[in-house]
Amino acid sequence: MLRRHFNRTCLSPHDLAICERVFDQVCADEHLDPLDQAAEILTVMVVAIFRNAHTSERELLEAVKSHRKKAAGRRVA
Repeated sequence: MLRRHFNRTCLSPHDLAICERVFDQVCADEHLDPLDQAAEILTVMVVAIFRNAHTSERELLEAVKSHRKKAAGRRVA
């Protein structure tokens, strides 16, 4: 149990690489400057979703894109 909790609070180099690839892909797809404040918010989102059990790169990318689409829809409405 302790090991499982530890794995969700500390990201391994492998975990960070997954998050970074997803971040880079979303930035490229949405034409975001990786140094912009919007990208900083994206970083927090990617890590939060990753920690919420989306540990495969494909799942994480889909979850982040879905979350961003929902958030964009709420801003427009």
